[in-house]
Amino acid sequence: MENNAGLVGRIGKRLWDPGIGGMPVGRELTGKVQRDLLDLAYRNNWANNLVNLAAGASLVAMFWLRGDLVSGNVIWLAVVGIVSCIRLWSGYLYRLLRENISELPDALLRKWRFRYQTAVIFTGLLWSVLGLMQIPTVQGESQFLTMIILAGMAGGATGILAPVFLVGRIYLCALLLPPAVILAVMAEPNYILSALALVFLLVMLVTHRNNHAVLFRSFVLKYQNQGLIEDLRQKNRITEDWNATLEIRVEQRTEELRNLVEHDALTGLYNRDGIVAWFEHKKRSDALLDYAVLFIDLDRFKQINDGLSHAIGDEVLRAVSMRLGECVGPEHALGRWGGDEFLIVLAAPHLELHPLVEDVIELAQQAVTQPINIVGHTLHVGFSTGVAFSSGRNPSISELIHWADLAAAEVKRSGRGSVHNYDKMLLTEQERRLSVTQALRRAMGADEFDVKYQPVIDAVTGDIIVYEALLRWNSGVLGVVSPDEFIPIAEESALIVDIGEWCMRRACQALQDCAEVSATTKIAINVSIRQIVMPNFADMVSRVLADTGLSSDRLVLEVTESIFEKRQTTQIARVLDQLHAMGIEIYIDDFGTGYSSLSRLHEIPVDAVKIDKSFVLAMDENARVVIEAAILIAHRFGLKVIAEGIETAEQRTELLAMGVDACQGFFFARPGPMPCRDTQWQSDTDQPV
Repeated sequence: MENNAGLVGRIGKRLWDPGIGGMPVGRELTGKVQRDLLDLAYRNNWANNLVNLAAGASLVAMFWLRGDLVSGNVIWLAVVGIVSCIRLWSGYLYRLLRENISELPDALLRKWRFRYQTAVIFTGLLWSVLGLMQIPTVQGESQFLTMIILAGMAGGATGILAPVFLVGRIYLCALLLPPAVILAVMAEPNYILSALALVFLLVMLVTHRNNHAVLFRSFVLKYQNQGLIEDLRQKNRITEDWNATLEIRVEQRTEELRNLVEHDALTGLYNRDGIVAWFEHKKRSDALLDYAVLFIDLDRFKQINDGLSHAIGDEVLRAVSMRLGECVGPEHALGRWGGDEFLIVLAAPHLELHPLVEDVIELAQQAVTQPINIVGHTLHVGFSTGVAFSSGRNPSISELIHWADLAAAEVKRSGRGSVHNYDKMLLTEQERRLSVTQALRRAMGADEFDVKYQPVIDAVTGDIIVYEALLRWNSGVLGVVSPDEFIPIAEESALIVDIGEWCMRRACQALQDCAEVSATTKIAINVSIRQIVMPNFADMVSRVLADTGLSSDRLVLEVTESIFEKRQTTQIARVLDQLHAMGIEIYIDDFGTGYSSLSRLHEIPVDAVKIDKSFVLAMDENARVVIEAAILIAHRFGLKVIAEGIETAEQRTELLAMGVDACQGFFFARPGPMPCRDTQWQSDTDQPV
């Protein structure tokens, strides 16, 4: 079973030709099919003409009602009527001819096909003339309605003219291409309508091609099935040679059906069943080979589908599949796993397999990353690759693909565009992530979450100005799970939305219930981008404050620097503006480790920045430069600076000298229950409260 053998429907093939779609069609059978196609074309002739007459009359009537009618329109409609009558009369004559001649000779076939094609092309040219004549002279609704009628006729023509391939495509182009060009180059161009016309033309051409392919194959199968039935009827009278011929033909048909089942309809590559079948066949034929699976996942392909349409996305997938095919020899397998995911299965002796994988990946990257030009768009596509080897083991193809998929997912999480080899840790990590995800879904209902509080100390007065709420989880199944592990998983699965609201409600209520705590002490809640971009996030915060009775000026929301990520800055800024207007303060947590530059602090309402503890713990020359620069620029913007992760008196002293406004860390207090009393840092003793 060779790679890509017997593919059905190669893109761009002329479907009049024999042998299309992997079907061995001889000259005699081709002639029969062409006669059937011509018969069907003439049977559709009356419908095509009636549509032309109705559309033309409607268009002229519309021009008359809107005051855009000119004498040329009336002359044009008269010509359309005359041509339609001639075509209808020609169709009637052809019908009489076929009633008297059951087998149409080649000469008559060519004659009547020429008449039909000429009439269709002439009709299409009439509509081109109308588009060239009318589109530049009308505006607004008349122009739009004209394009709707032309588009509607093109849609109908994909079925009515399906029996004729080349002529049908000329007709479609004649209907839509001239108006599209005129709309783009006239004095007051309408680029949107022009682009829509071009996209609709592309879709209609693809639909017409598919319709023609279906007709051609159905007629071929009809005659082939008739031949098989006739062979079976003559079974008792044929010789062993005829029996052998029949068996060969049955095998050929079986192979054709297998090709259809095992190949992807869009790209012609192996599908999932085809990859499995290829692998099993290869293992039986050569048991000494080792295998490698390359799982190729296109990067950000969804943006192409969403931004340009699925039709263009499909063309990109075809282009990528052809480029990948150039990198894979016939002794290997190339398949489409689904969506924008491709598989390459390489088979080679053990010592040759790793160099082969490196060569194929390099070739694939060079081929796929070349610009792809589709319908005026120049697109660039990259991909992430996961690799799994069977060396030293005997895994099934399903296991190899699963391992390669896990490796590709790891590439996606770490930044895209690179290659990652599977190791057992990936499977262990995936199983752990799944366990955490499932346990998280039960955690709130099982009351497994708790909130601890760590104070933020004013650097000058020693007062506790803020308590930061820190979520903790003691799972009944997994035991204590670190926030560094479960919070990213909660964000990926959207569980963070409900968990975050629960944490906010619990923390606000805790501060409100502590009557002895200073009325100016605030509560700080960490929130993620996933929460901020949820609809009505500001309304949810307002509702929590109302339910708990906490004043909005006692709430602080801590966000990470990911809020500066360009694709979502506008939406995030709008939400944070709403919260800031309510009196809620905004802190940037872990400052200095993420997306932002200091110069972007003015883009979003911010009250303070928290220097990430990694700089405080390092406190080397580079860390000091970052901290001093952050303090200087933050103060210029009128922002407070809080230093996190302080664990020693020396760190505290040095940071105070640099000019931080507040401090936080184990040196002052570890996270614990909310202390319902006034507390103060005793600077003279340098001991935590």
